[in-house]
Amino acid sequence: MPTPTLSFLARSHTLGRSNSKKPKSSITKTNSSFVQKIITNDHLAKILVSRTSQDTNLFYNCGTSFVWMDGSGHPKEPLSRIIFARACPTSHDVNMLTRGADHLDIIIGFTSGDIMWFDPLCNKYGRINKGGVMNSSAITMIKWLPGYESLFMAAFQDGSVMLFDKEKEDEHFHPGDGKKSSPSIIDKTMFKVSKPFQKHATKFNPISHWKLSNRSITAFAFSPDCQHVAIVGLDGLLRVVNILHEILLDVYESYYGGLTCVAWSPDGKYILTGGQDDLVTIWAFREQRIVARCQGHSSWITDIAFDPYRCDEKIYRFASVGEDGKLILWDFSVNALHKPKTAGGNNRNRSTSVSSLNNSNPNGIIANTRVIVHPVPSKTQVAFLQPTMLKSIHGDPCSGVYFREDAIVTTDKRGKVNIWKRAS
Repeated sequence: MPTPTLSFLARSHTLGRSNSKKPKSSITKTNSSFVQKIITNDHLAKILVSRTSQDTNLFYNCGTSFVWMDGSGHPKEPLSRIIFARACPTSHDVNMLTRGADHLDIIIGFTSGDIMWFDPLCNKYGRINKGGVMNSSAITMIKWLPGYESLFMAAFQDGSVMLFDKEKEDEHFHPGDGKKSSPSIIDKTMFKVSKPFQKHATKFNPISHWKLSNRSITAFAFSPDCQHVAIVGLDGLLRVVNILHEILLDVYESYYGGLTCVAWSPDGKYILTGGQDDLVTIWAFREQRIVARCQGHSSWITDIAFDPYRCDEKIYRFASVGEDGKLILWDFSVNALHKPKTAGGNNRNRSTSVSSLNNSNPNGIIANTRVIVHPVPSKTQVAFLQPTMLKSIHGDPCSGVYFREDAIVTTDKRGKVNIWKRAS
């Protein structure tokens, strides 16, 4: 069963009209066998007219359903629910750049590799990677590229990451040399970039295909300046990639086991990872080193997030949830932690490039030789951080944690959503 995911969108955050294209197919009238049915609230039109800028949309996928609800629970019934027949939704994302009072761009990834581009306000949709024509592996995470109206990134269970354009068409795609490696083989510096032939690049997807591992990619997070992406997988590696240049820069190893989640600090200085070693690990991006390990969970970590309302230059607040049903809050100050002796890292050139994600090379493999693999430091070399607050909140394994200005929201694998009000 895929892990439920959740997203919020306040109506006060909607923008004006976007010039980008809109999906064309009606989901209420579709004959597609991919969609079993859509159930719309009988009073939806009336509800939408009466809503104010203070209302919040809540979207989540659980099981075979993608659900749209009112964030405050008025009404308690879903505004709409799509039930899929041939695959389960695994991840989704709302485009914050193109959102409008009468238009939303949502991308949904599926266990079949399919991608749906959906607007819930008009019930129109489009299909990308239909039937897994470019990659039939399950999608583990999908996100819009920040600052782009039509580009998005998807991570796959086969160890690849692909960049797509919602306005381009599907085409059969065979990345690299097509050779498959055993999942037991871990190549820490693997980073093979494949692109469509030049004649196909302007019209067809994908924009780019990255092969990073022989095991599943589980999650990724964009840096606040949108120049880098942190990628984690079941091979236990954290990879930092320059998106614009498509270069693998750094590889860090977990203490043991796979990594399942990743988050970037609001100022871009730190990266968090969580995984099967029951630890949250803090990494310094610019200094290229481990900062601390956080011990408090008794099972795998399933999600982590920085609290943007409780982070400043001195103290960073973040949260983690795990299969143990616990929510843990952590506070760390770099000055309060001992700094282990590590080799000095190279400073990264953070300047932007005129290179574009749409630049296409002939289909093939672009090798990278600049990657730095950082060895796993021992326990004595790394500071340990203790929890600020620990609470068992769910009877089932937790799946997500989200910070809002007035609340902390948690979800579990049965699709239950808990909203924890902040102290005033």
